[in-house]
Amino acid sequence: MRPAPSSSTRPTLALVGATGRFAEAIVSALALRDDVWGEIRLLAPGVTTRTLSVRGSEEPIEMLREDSFEGVDVALFNLSPEITPEWAALAVAAGAVVVDASAAHRTDPEVPLVVPGINTELVAQRPKGIIALPGPVTWGLIDAAHVLHQGWELQHLVVTGLIAAVSKSDRGVARLREELHTVASDATIGQHPGDVRAAVSDLPVASPFPAPLALNVIPWVGNADEGGFTSAELAVGEEVRKVLGLAENVPVVVTLVQVPVVLAHSMALHARCARPIAIDKVRQACVAAPSLVHLDEQTGEVPTPVDSVGIDPRFVGRIRQPKGAGHHVDLFVSADTTRRGASAMLLVAELVRDELTAS
Repeated sequence: MRPAPSSSTRPTLALVGATGRFAEAIVSALALRDDVWGEIRLLAPGVTTRTLSVRGSEEPIEMLREDSFEGVDVALFNLSPEITPEWAALAVAAGAVVVDASAAHRTDPEVPLVVPGINTELVAQRPKGIIALPGPVTWGLIDAAHVLHQGWELQHLVVTGLIAAVSKSDRGVARLREELHTVASDATIGQHPGDVRAAVSDLPVASPFPAPLALNVIPWVGNADEGGFTSAELAVGEEVRKVLGLAENVPVVVTLVQVPVVLAHSMALHARCARPIAIDKVRQACVAAPSLVHLDEQTGEVPTPVDSVGIDPRFVGRIRQPKGAGHHVDLFVSADTTRRGASAMLLVAELVRDELTAS
């Protein structure tokens, strides 16, 4: 492996999978951060003639090749989980530290699953040269869950995730817009059995959803898995447990519901904690958390996905407690998890960069 770059040389950053909404969010966030990188290399599988604006300059997206990682210090991976392991191994072999946004390494016990501000110290503990990042739903709820766990020790967490169409990438967003356009043309649609399905059955954009999404919600995100849960629901539970260091006997029960929202996800959280909870203390802890913005429903402000789009912090509100249940608390979060994930990925990369340049 190559020696770490000297402090007089700015390291090279590679964005692997430099196409799509997440890649655009990364370069947008990059423009708002200190310029600590030397070369920024844009890579994508297959031949491409596309460019991406990086700090005001249009840069070509190069075809991903076996020798693409020569001279790369940190590689940000934004590929499908099916092809990520092969390319990540090549990057590590070339001397790069991989920061992976896919699901490929999240459950690997030798790969830290990092959320800056919660378990930042794990960035330096990467025996395989890889750091994994949580998935989009976990990004939305993990900061609020951490506040509860840090202050009162979680014993049981129930999550209902309201998942935007962007979970199916641009295909999902395009399909939702087509469906909304179609059903909006007839004021009677949605009032009779089967009329929504019939109205959207012949749309030119193929649906990635198991049912119509316009005028509807779909309590199914992911693939069938054990115990009646979906793969996506079980994955969120495992990610939350790993990031927070929860014991295996602490249930994290997740239900994901696809909703007709374009970008931001929302989550209702119900928690039971080991220590008694005072609601005013929870509100104070949310206000103090740098990653959260507390909205007070008493002033008419509640978290909504349309208000969360393009915002890095998560909006949290509806903090309340069932009567006579002093160890329980409920709250609601809305978050643009694409923005959150991109900003966190760059922060992890900068922490690795600081480590390398200090060596």
